[in-house]
Amino acid sequence: MVSRQGIASGSKKIRTGITISATELCAVDVRLRNVAGAVWRVPLEEPLSENGHWPSLTSALAELARTLGITQGTLAIALIPPFTEVRRIDFPPVRDEDVQRLLSRGASRYFVGARVPQIVGASLAGRRARGAPTTVIAAAAPARLVAAIRHAAQQTGWTVDVIAPAEGAWASAALGLWPGFAKQRSYALVAHDDRTDLLQIDAGILADVRRFRAAGADAAMIADAVGPGARVGVLGSPAPRRQLGAALAPFGVSVLVPSGEWSSAADDTTALAAYFAGSELGPVLRSDDSILAERSKSRRAAWQVAGAAAALFVAAAAVELWGLHHQLSIVRDERARIRPEIATTMVGRTTVDAAYRHLTTLSGIERTSPRWSSVISLVSDALPDDAYLLAVRTRDDSLIVDGLADHAARVFDALEKTNSLVGVKAAAPVRRELQDGGTDALEHFTIAARVVAPTNASATTPASNPVRRRPGQ
Repeated sequence: MVSRQGIASGSKKIRTGITISATELCAVDVRLRNVAGAVWRVPLEEPLSENGHWPSLTSALAELARTLGITQGTLAIALIPPFTEVRRIDFPPVRDEDVQRLLSRGASRYFVGARVPQIVGASLAGRRARGAPTTVIAAAAPARLVAAIRHAAQQTGWTVDVIAPAEGAWASAALGLWPGFAKQRSYALVAHDDRTDLLQIDAGILADVRRFRAAGADAAMIADAVGPGARVGVLGSPAPRRQLGAALAPFGVSVLVPSGEWSSAADDTTALAAYFAGSELGPVLRSDDSILAERSKSRRAAWQVAGAAAALFVAAAAVELWGLHHQLSIVRDERARIRPEIATTMVGRTTVDAAYRHLTTLSGIERTSPRWSSVISLVSDALPDDAYLLAVRTRDDSLIVDGLADHAARVFDALEKTNSLVGVKAAAPVRRELQDGGTDALEHFTIAARVVAPTNASATTPASNPVRRRPGQ
């Protein structure tokens, strides 16, 4: 079985997962092929209080390096209680760096066992909402202990990648054992010989940590904490695990037992924490120096990304400019090729445009010109029976008619009543003239008028009376 955290995230460097308790160091690594169960253990003595040294840990890490056959390595460390204290804390709406600062300055207010300087860490217990309190899972460990661990690792050629409480590793192990826990609120019970840890997992995030007495002593309280119908998985020592499941059954809480790839590792909580050490599902212990180093690393990474982005932007602009000039060159060549054809086409188009303008002018003249056939028909209809026309002359919208009648005044009156004619007046004096035979005399009139609107005649009538109609005929 290989360590889930055997390969460091984002790199090809192998990372060794270890757990450190008050009595032993437990390590897992993909290179521990000759070790039974791929789990390496060595007993530890309690750390000395002077000088921040831990000789037994230094010896254990040196022996681990010799077993792996390496001189340099990377560690992901999970601390087993009582070395760490983990609890849920509600803060006012603050930023992540403010949470870290509050925990560092007031560790004794939030952690019961914080009687000496502490190294703290926190992770959000849920999604951050605007104006809502900031709820975190906070962890603390004595600064002297963390310094001793880092000093021992440095002396033996190890680089410490992350130090975190084992609760985060166990929560990550629960997600590995039961992948469905990542989609809804679920609970993982970690059964130890001396206690029971209850881990609440909301949508793949460690949301709460509570501790109860071992086995089924606090089964009623655990059942009340998880509620009816909750998804609960149990891992840890086989005997306390079976007792816990049997004690919860009368309260309607059914527990899931480990199965699949990690079923055998789930019996040993220490080894399981080593397999999933460094998952960072929960809080990570960070000193002020590590925070400053992380910020410096982040700034360097940001500057590198910004520089790369600027270089890519310049390169993209250069490529775009080259492409633009290339396209312009192609367009210029194409325009030079088709210029003679376009010149011929433009000449033809100019001729066509001139013809269209003439046609438009003629069409406008035709639309605005009076329809003289209709006008003459109306004039003929309007003439009295004793009158007839001799000539009709037109110009623009003006009309001049010559004719003979017994009484020219009646002709004037008749034309004035025609709707299509305005400005009816005599264009010449009325003369009385004798007709052929010398018996009759008729008045010769010349009348001018202006046509105001074309009139459509519904029937065709003669333009003049060819024969004088006399009364009684």
